[in-house]
Amino acid sequence: MILQKPLRRCAVLSAAALLALAGCSDKAEGGEAATEDQAALTELSGRLVEGDQPAYTAEYLIEGSEESVLVAVDPEAGTAAVIVGDRPRLWAGEDAADLAVWLGQELDGILPDEETVAAWLSETAADPSASTVFSNTTLAGELADCVEVQGAADSPVGAYEVCVTTVGVIASVSAKVGDTAYTAKLVNYHDGVDAAWIDEITGQAETANQ
Repeated sequence: MILQKPLRRCAVLSAAALLALAGCSDKAEGGEAATEDQAALTELSGRLVEGDQPAYTAEYLIEGSEESVLVAVDPEAGTAAVIVGDRPRLWAGEDAADLAVWLGQELDGILPDEETVAAWLSETAADPSASTVFSNTTLAGELADCVEVQGAADSPVGAYEVCVTTVGVIASVSAKVGDTAYTAKLVNYHDGVDAAWIDEITGQAETANQ
């Protein structure tokens, strides 16, 4: 269970640019409040897919199980690794789009990729039936902005909760998509990828060159 501190809409998302965009006000009501929610959802969506993707190493715990997942991504170096349980897999290449496809395949059914979650958020922003509650939390030492969505009848996922760090990394996700349940939470994180560690596991892993 993610511990969250519910906040007013006007104090929720930490990015200063979002606060300016949303135009938060204690007096916001009706259509103005809806516009603020849409701006917040759009900002979170853009944070996941826009700008330079950071190099990072993140470990997730699949809640309700003892399974952990390690994801290491360094777009500039053209390397990435995914370890599910004790099964390491490596990727090497220069095409960011191919890297995204590879990550999606390796994490299928475990953790949705950034583009998928960004699409959920964008669709929710355009869905007048959606009910949203914003909050923030700290996971693995990283500040993350969160949204809980219910009743999104016109969106690909009608109910979900997602948290995104300030640098655009998924911090947690709880969602049911078809027969797949996502329940991942960030438990360890650091910027960058240790090249020596990549070299160490290279001999143990299958490498995909896209």
